[in-house]
Amino acid sequence: MPKARFDVSTEGMAGLHGGRPLWSLVKELVANSWDEDTTMCEVILSPILGPKGEERIGIFVEDDGPGFKDINDAFTLMAPTHKREEAEVRGRFNIGEKEILSIAVEGKVETVGKTVHFPEEGGRTVTDTKRKKGTIVSAVVKRPHHEIETTVTALRGFLPPRHIDYRVNLEKVENRELLAETVGRLRTIIAGGLGKHLEYSYRKSRIDIYEPRGETGHIFEMGITIQPIEMPYDVDIQQKVPMPPNRDTVTSQYLQSIYAEVLKVMVDELAEEQASESWVQQGVEDKRTPDDVVKKVMDKKLGENVVLWSSDTYANEMAHDDGMDVVQPRTLSKIERERFKRVGLQSAQSSYGLKTSLNGEFKIYGDGELSDGMRLVGQYTKWLSTQLLGFECAVRFVGKVGMGDNRAAQYGSRTLDFVVDRLGKKWFEMPEGQPMIKHTELIIHELAHEGGSKTPHTGEYVHRLAELGAMATHLATGRNEWWSGSMLEPTSQTVQGLSGELA
Repeated sequence: MPKARFDVSTEGMAGLHGGRPLWSLVKELVANSWDEDTTMCEVILSPILGPKGEERIGIFVEDDGPGFKDINDAFTLMAPTHKREEAEVRGRFNIGEKEILSIAVEGKVETVGKTVHFPEEGGRTVTDTKRKKGTIVSAVVKRPHHEIETTVTALRGFLPPRHIDYRVNLEKVENRELLAETVGRLRTIIAGGLGKHLEYSYRKSRIDIYEPRGETGHIFEMGITIQPIEMPYDVDIQQKVPMPPNRDTVTSQYLQSIYAEVLKVMVDELAEEQASESWVQQGVEDKRTPDDVVKKVMDKKLGENVVLWSSDTYANEMAHDDGMDVVQPRTLSKIERERFKRVGLQSAQSSYGLKTSLNGEFKIYGDGELSDGMRLVGQYTKWLSTQLLGFECAVRFVGKVGMGDNRAAQYGSRTLDFVVDRLGKKWFEMPEGQPMIKHTELIIHELAHEGGSKTPHTGEYVHRLAELGAMATHLATGRNEWWSGSMLEPTSQTVQGLSGELA
C-alpha cells in the first residue's frame, strides 16, 4: 500500500460546507444509515447554548445496522468502498459524515467495537467500546436555533424505505402512497470493482412517483431529496443518480430524461393548463417520448381544431373562419413544433392553402399570355403597394387551382397572386382604362396582410376594411393620378391607346 500523498485541512473543508443548509449535511448521515442493513433510523435535533450563550444545535443520528466495517472510514476521505460497485446504494465518495464533522464544534462516532471522538480543541481519539450493534453519529454545530424547524421539515420530506422505521424529532415519517411507478433506462455511475474507477453507464431503474408534500415537486435518490423540480410530482430514482460530491443537483439533460419518463405514465392525468408547463415541453422534446404521448400532449395544449400559422395569410384567414385556432410557430420550441407536426399538426397552408392542379405547383401565366387588362391591374397593384406600403410588391397571375378553393387572390412574401381561373379575364378589364373599385378593393384586401396580419381576423371585417380602403383611396388620390409620370410602360397597342386617352 503506497504512502498517502495528501493531508486534509479541516478548516478548508469547513469553508466548503459551512454555507450549506443544515439539512443537506444531516441527510448524508441518514443516507449512510439507509445504505446499511438497518430497520430503524432516528434523527434528533435540539437547541443548545454555548459557553457564552451563543446558539448551537445538537445533532443525533442513530441506526441499528452492523456498524462501520472499518473505523478509519470515520475520518478518512475518499477511501475505496464497496458502495461504488452497487448501483442501488447511495454511497460513492466516502465523505458524508466528514462534511458535518468538519463544521462541528465537536462530534462523535460510536459504532460496533469503536468510538471516535472529535473534541472542540481539534484532533481525534479512538477508543474501544462494548457496543454490539448500530451506529450513533452526534455533533454540535454553531447554527441559529430557527434552523431546527427548516431542517426537521426537510428531513421529514424524505421517502424512507418501507422496511425502515424512520423518525425525526420523535415523529415517525410515514410511507407515502405511490401515484405511479415506471421503469426507465437512466444514466448512473458505478465502479467495476473495489478500487476501480467510477464510470457512467445506462441501466434500467424503477422510478416511483408521488404527490408532492409542498408546492413543488422534488427529485430523490432512493428516498433522499436532491433538488426541487418543475413538475408537480416527487420523483424517486431507485439507483445512483449522477451528481457532484454535495449531491444537491443534477444536470439539465438528466432532468429532461426524468421529465420524459414521468410524462409517459402521467400524460393522461395532465390538465390542459399543465400541458404548457416547461417540464412537459422538455419531456416532449426528449427522443424517448413516444408519438402517442406527444399526440396527447398536443391535443391538451393546443386543442383538436388547430393549425400552425403560415406565411400564406389567406390560408390563415380561411382556417380562422372555419373555426380553427391558428397557432403562432414561435409559441412552440423548434423541436416541440417538429414533434407535433410529426403526429398530425398541419399548417394553415397545407390545410387551407391554394390547391393547384399541376402536382402542387402554380400554373403561372407568362408575359405573352397576359391580357391588356391583366397588365394594367398588375402595374396598378405595384403602384398602389408603393403608395401604401412603401415598396413595390411582385405580381403574378396564376391559373387552375384545386376544387373547393374559392380564393380569388393571395398575398405572401411581398407577392400578390391573382387567380385568373377564379376571377375570369373579364374581371381585369378597365372600362376607359380606369381602375375600378373592385380592383382596388381586392388589392387592398391582400396588401392589408402585410405587417400586422399574422393574427387572422374575420372575413367580414377584412372585406369591409378593403371596401372602405378602396373608396378612401379613390377619393384621396383621384382616379387618374396613378397614370401620371412614367409609371406605365405600354406593352401593346391597346394599352398605348388607353394611356393616351388618360394622359
